[in-house]
Amino acid sequence: MDDEPSTRIFIKTGAGRAALARRSATGRARTALILVNGQDSVQALRAKLGPEADALIGELQRCGLVELLRPLPQAAALPSLQAPPPPRMDESGRLEPLKRDAMVRLAPHFGPDVPIVAASLLAATESAAYNMALGKIEARLALYLGKARAAQVLTGLRG
Repeated sequence: MDDEPSTRIFIKTGAGRAALARRSATGRARTALILVNGQDSVQALRAKLGPEADALIGELQRCGLVELLRPLPQAAALPSLQAPPPPRMDESGRLEPLKRDAMVRLAPHFGPDVPIVAASLLAATESAAYNMALGKIEARLALYLGKARAAQVLTGLRG
């Protein structure tokens, strides 16, 4: 792990998880403790917490509520013997008619903002990404039309 402070990653300790459960941490310290997730670097936490991020994380560390994520032992860093993931399949040709139909169906509901609302749908090149984007659009549409009507508008568009 890099020793650069902005690339460090912290995780909650048992005491930190207990403090959240007991709600003993309050205010900005509680927010910081919630945001420490074992994945976001200090730099990412700064973007979420603002200029006091370093002080908040330092205080949480001094109180024993968070700790620095330790690097994996060298043995764990050996190359994996698992098979590589299968290559991603480009399904753009099959998805294009569905994308066009989706744009036509969404136009009455989102007007000139359809390309913005459907940007991730239009960028999808495989079914999983396309269906995820369509699900997000359906959830957004459900805010205005209700779940049943939104599902009806998008019926038959799953990839």
